[in-house]
Amino acid sequence: MTLFTAVAAIGILTLALAFLLSLANRKLRVVEDPRIDVVDAMLPHANCGACGYPGCRAFAEAVVSGAAPPGKCTVGSDDDRARIAGFLGVDVGAEE
Repeated sequence: MTLFTAVAAIGILTLALAFLLSLANRKLRVVEDPRIDVVDAMLPHANCGACGYPGCRAFAEAVVSGAAPPGKCTVGSDDDRARIAGFLGVDVGAEE
């Protein structure tokens, strides 16, 4: 009888925690702009930090939000920067 009680208690606890996790997932979900993935795919993925951001993903987030121009990436080619600017409908900008 003790074994059955222990298994039942663990089963009930598992179901309760799964329910709480599903509620937390709905409440705390973060919706990300899908354009970030597209811009990130267009970048060279050197993660060099020359643009002033810690990596290409952070730079893609800044470009999509408008905090940085695509031309700030000095590692990518001119064509890549122009493609990103055309995709977002912004000016390429330049970095010296």
